[in-house]
Amino acid sequence: MLTYAIQKTGYDYEQLDPQGSVDYDGFIHALERFPWAGQLAQWNDEQSGPLPALVLQDAEARRELWISALGTTLGDSFQLNAVSMREKKGWFGMGKPKADREVVTFEVQARGDVDRLCRLFCDGEYAQLDEDVARLAERSREAEEERRRRRM
Repeated sequence: MLTYAIQKTGYDYEQLDPQGSVDYDGFIHALERFPWAGQLAQWNDEQSGPLPALVLQDAEARRELWISALGTTLGDSFQLNAVSMREKKGWFGMGKPKADREVVTFEVQARGDVDRLCRLFCDGEYAQLDEDVARLAERSREAEEERRRRRM
């Protein structure tokens, strides 16, 4: 079952407001209803704590997709965190495996990319989601490197 939660400006990094079960359409509706402009204005004033975010969650698959708008409208850029738990074997393949939290943080410029990732997440297509996240994260790193070069 998919659920989602909200993290508002001023919250601790681990603090979320659970919102209950959701499907793709319901999550997109929540994304569009969220008061991004006001929350980001408050964050800009405070300059501390996490960015406001909506978090798509699949407890059974132990995955989350965190979405933060970086502009005052949903036509601007976004920061995403794709979170998954991976089984990691002990030393030399021995011992009990343990769960290791993997987080990929990246920015996207197009709302269509956000919608696609949400669709893949909601459909449980995690292999394709992981491929798209890796591709978009690489694109985000390259864009950041280019911005740094231009500043020099």
